[in-house]
Amino acid sequence: MNLQDIKDLMKEFNDSDIYKLSLEMEEVKLKLEKEGRVPPAVVAAPAAVMPAPAAAAPAAAPAEAVSQAREGTAVKSPVVGVFYSASAPDAPPYVKTGDRVQQGQTLCIIEAMKMMNEIKAPVSGEIAEILVKNEDLVEYDQTIMRIKEC
Repeated sequence: MNLQDIKDLMKEFNDSDIYKLSLEMEEVKLKLEKEGRVPPAVVAAPAAVMPAPAAAAPAAAPAEAVSQAREGTAVKSPVVGVFYSASAPDAPPYVKTGDRVQQGQTLCIIEAMKMMNEIKAPVSGEIAEILVKNEDLVEYDQTIMRIKEC
């Protein structure tokens, strides 16, 4: 299992509904856990980087199946930062699950290095799910919500 395989597995894990994953192969031990809907924490890393054996493929299959089963267009974070659902602490959220949105409409803000980045809807539709909570730390390319086109 090489470093790219580990990164791919972590991405699939992060985008899935799975909250705990443990994988052991030869000299590689990998444990991923997340509480609620926060990014995974790597508990143990590989002792040595080595080619992935053929047996590694089935471990990624469940995460891939779960990820493909979800409906809607993924809205992903373009940066690492803090997710804000509203423009101010006392303001109502930009969107809630079930709201209809238009392409280009502001969905949330992600603060990165004191800069506020408005995240706009890539498509028109209905907010199918919001995967993070207000003030959660989000990673680059992390799916933060899904829009079901209608």
